Amino acid sequence: MGIISIIPIFLSNTFAAKYEITNYVIIQLSLFWLLFKFKEDRFKFLLSPSFLAVTYLNLNFIIGSWVFSNNLVFTRLLPDYKLWEHASSRLFIFNILNFFIILSYFVTLNLKFSLKQQINLNKINQKFLFYTTVFLFITLLILSPYLEFLGFLLVVFKTALALILIAYAFKKFKLKYRIMLYFVILLIFVIFSVESKREAIFLILPIVLLETSKLKLRFKFKQIFILFALALGLCYFIITMSILRNYGGFKAKSFLEATTYVDDYIQTKTFVAGFMNNLEISTTYLHSNNAIEYLKKDKLDLVYGETIIKPIFIFIPRSYFKFKPRSAIDIYTSEYDIEFRNRGGSFPISMQSELYLNFGYLSFIFGFIIFTFFNSVYKNALKLIKNNEILNYIYLLYMYEIFLFVIRGSGLDIFSVYSIVFIIFFICFKLFLKIVYALTKT
Repeated sequence: MGIISIIPIFLSNTFAAKYEITNYVIIQLSLFWLLFKFKEDRFKFLLSPSFLAVTYLNLNFIIGSWVFSNNLVFTRLLPDYKLWEHASSRLFIFNILNFFIILSYFVTLNLKFSLKQQINLNKINQKFLFYTTVFLFITLLILSPYLEFLGFLLVVFKTALALILIAYAFKKFKLKYRIMLYFVILLIFVIFSVESKREAIFLILPIVLLETSKLKLRFKFKQIFILFALALGLCYFIITMSILRNYGGFKAKSFLEATTYVDDYIQTKTFVAGFMNNLEISTTYLHSNNAIEYLKKDKLDLVYGETIIKPIFIFIPRSYFKFKPRSAIDIYTSEYDIEFRNRGGSFPISMQSELYLNFGYLSFIFGFIIFTFFNSVYKNALKLIKNNEILNYIYLLYMYEIFLFVIRGSGLDIFSVYSIVFIIFFICFKLFLKIVYALTKT
């Protein structure tokens, strides 16, 4: 994989542009070959931050390159694509970054999560824990229309309670009952999350992480068929959610009604462009590459770690600290479309592009360091799952879930804010349990 990664630097830009799809296909196949070489730990590597980050970019770029080269995207996205001049450099940059991100998986930091447990959820009355969590979850769902002013906080609170139920079910329920509960929770998120399909989709990741801790990945027809069926089901769900969000102009008023329009939507001329946009493939491909082009053309300057250290200054108002670091989204979108940015809009760039925006050709070093940390946290979470202790460290499952925010380019600042809010809510939840349980005993 290392040797393959440097090939683009020896190619002309014209040839590199034609070689782009082949490049990312070869890199991804090499990654699958590496996955095959693992025996007992295939799932562990498959679900690692390194594998997810590199695969997310490769698959986006494979499909993105194909749809753009065949004009299967909205026409407003094509002008910038046609101005690209640095294909050789872009391929080399992404390849080397991805190589070191994968390499970081094989290094582990000695991290420990041994926070003093004021309330051990494994020792509290388990029926009380389960039914109290269910009650709070249902109450929050019922009150959701009246709590919209909470914004993302409401999403975090619902997700926290859902993850507690999921982790509890993983520990206590038999497989068929776990699957039933998972399905009900995901269905609830689908019904109550029309405007944010990510809530339901992202929740699948910690479920998969938990369940695969008990399985071994074998490349058999049955497993491949199940994975393929799940992928089709996920695509069907995304298309239905897209229709609910008025893609195709069908104006469906419910999830069930939206399912009746799926065939009609697929047959529309704008389906491929809309679906690529809805999956964020076209925008991820365009803006991640465009950011590199801007840097090469001096339309953007290296920011030397500014976006990486931004989480440190999260809670300091910019009005009090005018030199407060900016996010990669803000920096790039302000250059790409300042009017759109002034209206609150944003165009995320991939984590790899953000690393290059900060450190240029030294970004592979910092990418290696950052992903070594993420992978180490991930491996420690797996140990907690194996030892049936994850219920007390549920925030690690949440951080793993929203790591998808990081790799899609939303930034470490959003990741940090959401994680802090989740931890605070989780602590309050445990204190609430302690108080209520004490009152029921008096």
